[in-house]
Amino acid sequence: PRPRYLCRGPLVALSTPSTPASKMNDVEINQQIKQMQQFIHQEAAEKASEIKLKADEEFNIEKLRMVEAEKAKIRAEYERKEKQIEVQKRISQSNEVRLGRLRCLKARDDAMQAILAETAAKLPSLTAGSGYASLLEKLILEALIRIDEAKVSVRGVAGQAPAAQKACTAAAAKYKDWAAKNKDAAFASSIEVAWDSSPLAAGIGGVEVSGFGGKISLTNTLQSRLMLAYETRLPKLRAALFA
Repeated sequence: PRPRYLCRGPLVALSTPSTPASKMNDVEINQQIKQMQQFIHQEAAEKASEIKLKADEEFNIEKLRMVEAEKAKIRAEYERKEKQIEVQKRISQSNEVRLGRLRCLKARDDAMQAILAETAAKLPSLTAGSGYASLLEKLILEALIRIDEAKVSVRGVAGQAPAAQKACTAAAAKYKDWAAKNKDAAFASSIEVAWDSSPLAAGIGGVEVSGFGGKISLTNTLQSRLMLAYETRLPKLRAALFA
């Protein structure tokens, strides 16, 4: 029979004791995990910083571009308005100069017309003077020579028929003398100066001479001579008045 072993005291459970090597491995693993976490956080922070720097740089560049673009727009708008103001200023100045010239021309014309009206107002006094008969004869003779026709008719203004007829007779004789010297004897002998009793519709003094069957008429009145003198001497009058 097998022997029996007796054991006195409490029973103790058997267990596998932990070694120092297994504890060191856990520490190292935890340290490596922490290092990896720190590395990842550092890389992420650096990447985030890099992204932020790049974003800030791009933002500043875009902001600068927008600011410069707005400045360019403002400068362009300012230049446009400045040019527009300059053009309007030149137009205004040109209009002022033009209006000034027109006012000056109108004032000069008004002055000339006043002189013409003042002179025309003095014409009636010429018909009442002692020298009017001689003047009337010269007016008729001048008209006859200008017409240069053998058969002519003469008529005067209303109220001056006697004086005009008398001057016409004297002027006709002088016209024949002129024709004899400047034309030929046949033309001079064929001259007929007829008096037309119908007066001129308007006028102060002078006559109207018609020739070539009434197709050509020459008005040689005081008014027509005044206008002729006014038109031919207008430059001298302007120079005398406005120089």
